[in-house]
Amino acid sequence: MTLPDLPAIASANLFAGLILSAAIVVLVADWRTALYALVAQYILSAILLTALLPAPLAIVRVISGALATLMLYFTLRRIAVERRAQAAQNGAAQPPPVFIVGLAFRLFALALVIVSNIGIASSMTFLSLPAEILFSGLWLISVGILVAILSHDMLRLGLGILMFTSGFCILETATEASLLLYGLLNLADLLLALVIAHLGVIPIEETDLRRRRGEVR
Repeated sequence: MTLPDLPAIASANLFAGLILSAAIVVLVADWRTALYALVAQYILSAILLTALLPAPLAIVRVISGALATLMLYFTLRRIAVERRAQAAQNGAAQPPPVFIVGLAFRLFALALVIVSNIGIASSMTFLSLPAEILFSGLWLISVGILVAILSHDMLRLGLGILMFTSGFCILETATEASLLLYGLLNLADLLLALVIAHLGVIPIEETDLRRRRGEVR
């Protein structure tokens, strides 16, 4: 009887987690679930980065991701409260759509992305990167682009941009191993989250201003 290959099992669980967390952002419209998936993606990316960086430096990825997610959480919660207030006032119970297409099309597009990334990672070499590193980076980049393309909501588009930067961070760290660029990428996530949160609340601020002027009843 042979003992199970624990490193292989851990790697399989890591890749399954990356695939599932990214898929949730594409398939699930609920903003809380999407933020939980984004946090899980940051944690799994940091675990993957421990193969390329010392563990204390890899944890920086979790910290920057947690701060970026926290900014988006407060923004999304404010928007949710505002929409409930508008629904109670105007009787408009239908929230605006998060995606421009339905679930079936998003599922089909996600399946194509998975198959394409598996084929690329298994059949080509890029700067002698291991297949698991190449797949993880390309997976997050491609799903981030997919989310950005299919999103009708500004904040969901922002989640796609943050996923794109996570995949780029994995590939950049694997090829360059530059601590300066790694730090700049983590700082870029915070700045991106700040900009996305600001853009997300602009319609609310405009509505509040119009309400104070008496243009909206």
